[in-house]
Amino acid sequence: MLLMVTGASGAGKSAVLAELSGRDFGHAVECAEFDSIGVPEGADTAWRHSAVERWVARAVDLQSSGAHLLLCGQVPLGELLAAPSAERLDGLEVCLLHCSPEVRRDRLRRRGEPEDALIHHVRFGEWFLRHTLDPSHSPEVIRVPSPTPMRWDRWEGWTADDPRWAAHVIDTDPLTATEAAEQVAAWARRALERAAA
Repeated sequence: MLLMVTGASGAGKSAVLAELSGRDFGHAVECAEFDSIGVPEGADTAWRHSAVERWVARAVDLQSSGAHLLLCGQVPLGELLAAPSAERLDGLEVCLLHCSPEVRRDRLRRRGEPEDALIHHVRFGEWFLRHTLDPSHSPEVIRVPSPTPMRWDRWEGWTADDPRWAAHVIDTDPLTATEAAEQVAAWARRALERAAA
């Protein structure tokens, strides 16, 4: 199973991953950071498609030995479902970490993000939330030409109420990294228990 903890920059993914590493989930779980495979200069959406496929393939490999992958990274739900190997997953659960524009700006400023880039991060964060809630919301943001044979047809006719298009959303505005990690860990444990049932 692939447990995807996702969200736009500043939502809290890296802070949560640092808190989750080494936790006991009651199952064999490998925790990983999406960008740990290396992000090339000028990486774009097409590059992310290939990286998503690489991580999905890793999850497929792990599940063959009874293990699961908990991956933290900026991966929209539509890209995960369209990855060529996604149909080989035993299960896919998505948890979106989201924060308000004000909190996102503040967190990114503290990380040293240039002021003129903040508006782009805020807009992407708002798109990310809306796309996670509704597959018909601006899919053209991710549906770009790519050498990876993405399978957009898997979900292009789905609506927001389709049970196959589902994600757990955590608002990280009021949470410390530890509190957010506790909520993510609880979500992951529930997902693993459902999969084992």
